Amino acid sequence: MTRLAALVLALSVLAGAAAAEGPALPKEFVRLRDVAPTIRQDMRYAGTFNFTGAKVPGYRAAECILWRPAAEALARAQERLKAEGYLLKVYDCYRPVQAVRAFAAWSRGAGGDAMKPVFYPGFDKSRLFALGYIASKSHHSLGIAVDLGLVAASDADLPTPAAAGACDGPFAERAKESTLDFGTAFDCFSTKSTTRNGSISKEAWANRDRLARALTAEGFRNYPKEWWHFDYARGAVPTRPRDFPVE
Repeated sequence: MTRLAALVLALSVLAGAAAAEGPALPKEFVRLRDVAPTIRQDMRYAGTFNFTGAKVPGYRAAECILWRPAAEALARAQERLKAEGYLLKVYDCYRPVQAVRAFAAWSRGAGGDAMKPVFYPGFDKSRLFALGYIASKSHHSLGIAVDLGLVAASDADLPTPAAAGACDGPFAERAKESTLDFGTAFDCFSTKSTTRNGSISKEAWANRDRLARALTAEGFRNYPKEWWHFDYARGAVPTRPRDFPVE
């Protein structure tokens, strides 16, 4: 092999490796799988099993992307939980601005409510904005917010559900996300999703508390209306929303 041919082959291998890793990200953003590969991922907005019933604009891949310090803090929380026999499972991470706008437009538009029986059985979707479940701006677009739950480390990885009963109904009828009960499924627009809701079981309280303790210890702060939503709040965090696609 000539030196030129060897150089061409080496460049080809490097290009292939870069392509396998995915498109380049803005500075300080990382793919969670590169920082904490054992954290499980079920990125709902890249598919159709979510409250809109459709793939969300801006999500070209089922990939968790975060601001690097937030991803590293999540990796540390994972190590804490591993020692107790649990793993984190993420449902949404960085969210492009276009996706935030799409949610707001969906909530205010007619139709598009096929998933109401699953994700918001107790409300009309036109109320979700006023109730604080959907917003015009999101910390997800800063790369510092993450939606997540827990699974037992011994559990098999579950696929994204294709159908489910009401998200705040009996545990056996909800979306199959974990063998652990959190009182509701993820993205459940219900009063039962309030982190300190008093009507959930002791088991669900304990699971929410375990998740919150591990994340709080690493600098995250919970959004009280959603037991699954946490913002990284340690030190100087980004303030500029981003709109690059998830891919």
